[in-house]
Amino acid sequence: MVVREKVGRKRYIAFETVEGAVLTRSRLSRALTDRLHDELPDSRIEVIFIVEGKGIVRSDHRGVKRTVEILNAFEAHTDGFKLKTLKTSGTIKKLRKKYFPGYESSANR
Repeated sequence: MVVREKVGRKRYIAFETVEGAVLTRSRLSRALTDRLHDELPDSRIEVIFIVEGKGIVRSDHRGVKRTVEILNAFEAHTDGFKLKTLKTSGTIKKLRKKYFPGYESSANR
């Protein structure tokens, strides 16, 4: 058995805030947990960071399609914010280079 089979493959999803209040990492994390808890209980989803209305979410490869659907389904009038997914990638480095050119560190902001 290969280590990748035990750990799983990760996918990174870049998104931006379209409308609504200022979005924080904890607020999005709670909203994702509430929505995904019933649908994908085994899925591991983590908000990596949010900077100036854009951010990256990490998901496993099995739940990435549903995670993208949920991110795009947030509505400003019910959830307080609306998101638009930009791109899904297998590496965080590619997304940082394209959407966060000045952001060097993985520290949470």
